[in-house]
Amino acid sequence: MSLESVRPAESVADRLTLERLGDHRFRGRVHDGPARRSYGGEVAGQAILAAGHTAPADRPIHSAQTYFLLPGDTTVPTEFVVEPVRDGGSFSTRRVEAIQNGRVIFTMLASFHREEQGLEHQVATLDAPGPDEVPDLDAVFAGHPDALEWTGTFLDALGIDARFPDPLARAQAMRGEASSARQRVWLRTRAPLPDARLEQAACLMYLSDLLLLSATTGPHGAELRDRELQVATVNHSIWFHAPLRVDEWFLHDQYGRWAGGGRGLAHGEILDRSGRLCATTMQEGLIRRRGTPGR
Repeated sequence: MSLESVRPAESVADRLTLERLGDHRFRGRVHDGPARRSYGGEVAGQAILAAGHTAPADRPIHSAQTYFLLPGDTTVPTEFVVEPVRDGGSFSTRRVEAIQNGRVIFTMLASFHREEQGLEHQVATLDAPGPDEVPDLDAVFAGHPDALEWTGTFLDALGIDARFPDPLARAQAMRGEASSARQRVWLRTRAPLPDARLEQAACLMYLSDLLLLSATTGPHGAELRDRELQVATVNHSIWFHAPLRVDEWFLHDQYGRWAGGGRGLAHGEILDRSGRLCATTMQEGLIRRRGTPGR
């Protein structure tokens, strides 16, 4: 994730706006300012919109698996090409490629499912204090101005509000401390979002990329602090279980399940304030000591 790639004036919905070029082709907007690396959640959210605009209206998205192949450039238009893989009796599948300068930088396979009634249960539970019970950022990072500035900057840049029931791995590392492989964060967009379920899902994808991989770095705080680690998302998956308003507080309960071999794997559960599990996330990323030969 590049925090310099976004500007604070726009809402999340504005960032994800697409221009339709044809039945299965769309184009995203460029950002003002110098060339920066694109924020992966923005590309992924736009891909969900592109896929959803070609799927039957009565089939909400239920899953998306993405791969980040090359860094994006915020000053270059991104074209999204959708392939209608299949429309079955209750499921529709779409493949999306994001293209810049003739090169595929991102790919996604998404599935849409006609709503049905079925067996219901969930294991995930809401065990965090509410967003109104969590201290504000000034209190959380009292005495650590660098951590406060870094956290405030990326939230402002992405147009997001956040509250942290647990120490944030990156902020702890800036203090020279290791932290748990679990971190919980309350999130919402600062600006209201459209009511449409597809737009809400795209915006949830945008937010779901935030901080997830960093949960795998918590136990390795010293290395992260000293900038000895190169961290980048390789693939990101999300399963949508229930509608969620992303402009209202929700909890992303994140676990750094494993790290090794130059990679890390994180798992997340997204719950609304009532404790309903609305989505599940998985993310694998590069966690490499700098100086190691690249891929």
